[in-house]
Amino acid sequence: MKLLLVSPRASEKKPPIGLKIPQLALHILAALTPSDVDLTVVDEQVNDIDFKEHYDLAGISIMTANAIRGYKLAKILREKGTRVVFGGIHTSVLPDEALKYGDSVVIGEAEGIWGKVIEDFKNSRLEKIYRPGPFDMSKSVLPRRDLNLEPVILGYKWPGFFTTRGCPYNCEFCSVSDIFGKKIRHLPIPFVIKDIENSGAKIFLNLDDNVVGDTKYAKELFNALIPLKIEWGGQSTISIARDPELLKLCHKSGCRGLFIGVESVSPKSSSHFSKALKTLQETKDAVKKIQDAGILFHPSFVFGLDDDTKEIFDQTLNFLYETKITTATFNILTPYPGTRLYHRLKNEGRLITEDWSKYNHSTVVFKPKNMSVEELIDGYYQLKKEFYSISNICRRIARLSEISNPGLVQFFYAVFNNLAGRKITPEAFKNKILDEESH
Repeated sequence: MKLLLVSPRASEKKPPIGLKIPQLALHILAALTPSDVDLTVVDEQVNDIDFKEHYDLAGISIMTANAIRGYKLAKILREKGTRVVFGGIHTSVLPDEALKYGDSVVIGEAEGIWGKVIEDFKNSRLEKIYRPGPFDMSKSVLPRRDLNLEPVILGYKWPGFFTTRGCPYNCEFCSVSDIFGKKIRHLPIPFVIKDIENSGAKIFLNLDDNVVGDTKYAKELFNALIPLKIEWGGQSTISIARDPELLKLCHKSGCRGLFIGVESVSPKSSSHFSKALKTLQETKDAVKKIQDAGILFHPSFVFGLDDDTKEIFDQTLNFLYETKITTATFNILTPYPGTRLYHRLKNEGRLITEDWSKYNHSTVVFKPKNMSVEELIDGYYQLKKEFYSISNICRRIARLSEISNPGLVQFFYAVFNNLAGRKITPEAFKNKILDEESH
C-alpha cells in the first residue's frame, strides 16, 4: 500500500520569504502509520508531490486558506485512481463540502482513528465520515523527526513542538475552542522533553495556541525545559505580563519571543476580546514588562472590527512607535467558516465571497461596518508600507537593545521578519478588493 500525506500550500506558487510554520500533524500521522505502508509525506511549503507516482490512498489536511488548493490536489489524485481522505480544521467545520472532493473525512483529531482509517482502506471498507472525538493526549506517539520538513533559516532548522490543546477563551473570530474544546489538555511533560531531545535541534517554534493557558502546567514545563538549553518562540496571551514568576521562568526556559494577540488598540474594539487587557495603558505596560524580561514582544493586530474606523491605522502606528515594537503582524479580519463571526456576518448579508482562497488575512471578504472596503484595504496597505519602510526597519533593528539582553536568535528573527514584511508590495494588493459588490 502506498500512502501520501499532504499539507497543501495556500496558493499555486510556493510562498515567498517568510517564517513557514511546521505542519506537525504530518509528523504525527507519519508516526502513527504502520511500518508496512510505503509512505510519502509532502508539505507543499517545502517540497512537492511527485504526480508520476501512483498512491493508493492520500490524506490531505486542510485549513480554510488552503482548502481550494487541497481540493485541486484531490481532483488530480482521484483521476489517477487514488482514494482521498480529508482532515484538518476546515474539514471539521465543513465536512459535507470536503466530501464533494474526497472519499472520506475525519472530523476533529485524527490520532485516535488513523490506524482504523488505514485498516479500513486495506479491507475495502473506508467509511465516509470518521468522528473520533477528543484525543487522550496521554496516548500520544512521538512525531517522526526524520522527514526533513522543518523550515530552515540561516542554516538552522526550526522544528515545531506542542504541549497543549484547547482554549478557555471564546473569541468570535476563532474556532479553536469549538474544534479542540474549552478545557486545556496536556501532553505529559516527560513526553515533550523526549520529543525535543529526539529532534536534535536547539531552536524551536512552540505551536500551542496559548503556551501559558494553564499557568501551573506552564511553570512545570518551563522548569523542565531549562536544562535543555534550547531557544524557542511561541504564542501567548498578554496576561503573561501579570505573573512575574511565570514571565521569568518563560525566559529562563529559553523563550526569546512571544506572538501575542493584542488585536486592537481601540478600547472599544478590544473590549470584545475576553483575553484583552482593560486599557491601552495596561497593554503598553505589559509590552514593557515582557521586553524587560528579555522576550521579544510580537503583537498581532486585526483590522475591520465593527467598531473600527479609518483612524485605527494611525492609532496602531502610534502605539507601535510609542512602545518601540520591533516586529508585528497585521491582519484583515477574516470570518472563518465555523466561527460565530462567520455566521453573524452571513446572517447580516455582509459576506462578499466564499472563495476560501481569499480567506487569508490580507483580502477583504466582508463589508466593514464603519468604513468602506476601499478604506479598509487602503489603510491596511498604507500602514504596512510605512511600518516596513527601510528607514523604519533599520530604526527598529537598532532598538533591539531595548529588550533586556537581546540575543542572536532575536536579531535574526527581527531582520528576517521585517524583510519578509517588505514582500507586501503595491502589486500584491491590486486585486484585493474582490468585485463590484464591495463598492
